[in-house]
Amino acid sequence: MANSVNGEAAGGPVMCPRCGAADMTAVADATDSSGCMHVAEGTVIALMAGAAGAYYADEQGRPWLAAVGAVVAVLLLVGTIAVVRSGNRDARKARAAADRAAAAGTEATHYCAACGEASSAPDAGPTSS
Repeated sequence: MANSVNGEAAGGPVMCPRCGAADMTAVADATDSSGCMHVAEGTVIALMAGAAGAYYADEQGRPWLAAVGAVVAVLLLVGTIAVVRSGNRDARKARAAADRAAAAGTEATHYCAACGEASSAPDAGPTSS
């Protein structure tokens, strides 16, 4: 049932007409960057890790657990920043590919991350209009 949400063929993945990759993404999904949500999630998880380290350091009488909780919280924040930057980079690439396709006169409906181009995906079967 891949790709059936956007009205595309439900028989399988949409193939890229340029490179033949089997998994193209809708341009609207590829250009969406949910950085704020990732930052909020990462911050909450990092705070929970730090608080858990402090709690168990006090509860079990092992002060080194507070340092472990702080290190884990910092690592989680660094990982969150890496995820947000990667998502923003991918969204910028997809927007640039959609702009190139629009400049060439092609309606970009799908983005292929493998070749980095946006195109109008070929029909995989009969459509009901």
